[in-house]
Amino acid sequence: MGSATEHLAEAQSHLSAALAVSDPRMLHDDALLELTATVEAAGRVVDALRLKTAGEVAFRSRRELGEDRLSAKKGCRNAVELLARITLASERTLTQRMRVGEAMRPRTALTGDTLPAAFPAASAALRSGILGYDSALAIIDTLAPIRARVGDLNLERAEHALVAAATGPTIESPLPFPADEVRGQARVWEQVLDPDGTEPVEERAMQARGISAGLTRDGLVHRRMALLPEIDAKFETLLNAYLNPRSKPTFTDADPDAPKDPRATAQARHDVFASLIDGAARSADAPRIGGAAPTVLVSVRQADLDRRCGAGFIEGCDAALSMRAVEQFVCAGGTQTVLIGDDGRLVSLSTSDRVFNAQQRRAITLRDGGCIIPGCTIPAAWSEIHHVIAHRDGGKTDVCNGVLLCWLHHRTIETSGWRILMIDGVPHVKPPPWLRGGRSEAETPWRRTTKSRTQLADLCEQQLEHQSEPQPVLVE
Repeated sequence: MGSATEHLAEAQSHLSAALAVSDPRMLHDDALLELTATVEAAGRVVDALRLKTAGEVAFRSRRELGEDRLSAKKGCRNAVELLARITLASERTLTQRMRVGEAMRPRTALTGDTLPAAFPAASAALRSGILGYDSALAIIDTLAPIRARVGDLNLERAEHALVAAATGPTIESPLPFPADEVRGQARVWEQVLDPDGTEPVEERAMQARGISAGLTRDGLVHRRMALLPEIDAKFETLLNAYLNPRSKPTFTDADPDAPKDPRATAQARHDVFASLIDGAARSADAPRIGGAAPTVLVSVRQADLDRRCGAGFIEGCDAALSMRAVEQFVCAGGTQTVLIGDDGRLVSLSTSDRVFNAQQRRAITLRDGGCIIPGCTIPAAWSEIHHVIAHRDGGKTDVCNGVLLCWLHHRTIETSGWRILMIDGVPHVKPPPWLRGGRSEAETPWRRTTKSRTQLADLCEQQLEHQSEPQPVLVE
């Protein structure tokens, strides 16, 4: 019999040959699924070997060995660095492998006697190749912290139940549980065995909660958020409510095959968050700063604004703003001209202009009901007011020239292809080319759009009274 390394070298040769001859594109559905399952089964065996070796390297590099640590002998700070040099895997992955590998390894008592592994059932299932690495990690990471409080016997019962759920049919399920469901089941066991354990966890969470200031990198500010579970649940529910496709309005004759929202989920969540912040800042309950609502100050040179080039800057933020972003601020929040002399002296200050006042906003809100772009679910309170005809083109800050747009549609109104026209003071829209169903712009009619329930009810009554051809309007 050869060594383990020789067997693995032979297995690697066979796997390389299989990789060379396999072309999943040529397989029929059942054959593709069979190959996928076989590959995963082989991967579980490889994972078990990875875990065993990582656990042994960690054991031989434990701190109490001092200069006799394996990692020290090889000139490395610790086992993670040693493994990283050998495997080229990430430190996060290697730390997890070591944690599971150590749980698989037989323990040594103070008397020198050999004891079973900390998680014998999971260890045996891993070695046999029937338990996946992700499921084992879920079991060990969830149960290990509560061992001292619940005792070995209770922990063993939970471990056996979870391994059974992850590897074969049980009373609860005719199929093995995927790793995510195993983690969920492990949390249930944690709560059953240690019902009081959530209290100290909650205390630690209360101390660690927070939203940290972020660094600006590549035009984005990267913040770190550590939210309590109930706060995160509220946040997720709010985001999902406005991202749920079933809640989005459409035109009555919309093409069912029309392309969907091109944004990635993370981008859509960002845009809902942006609108939420705008709405909160305008709320009557928001704290006042110097008698005014919380306001972001953006500075830009008048010459750059006139030429529509250059950049603007936000007070307190290192990142420069594109002129498109500056113009969105100008459109929604107005401008105030500050004249500064060559010597840096403040020469004059104008009053704020180009801003829709509270009365105008209420009137526009009653008319539009929310962001006027079809399919957008952002409510009026979270929307900005857009000058349909820009101020630089002679547009007035008047209710007949203002419409509600969410943050995203306001930012992209000049590039997304959506067109807006006020007809007798009423907003009408034309969709971008990719939503016109092959029709040209000339063949695409202007459509009245509103999210206002009152306006929609009025339109329905008008159609009934005049028995006219139904006008395509935005409906829920």
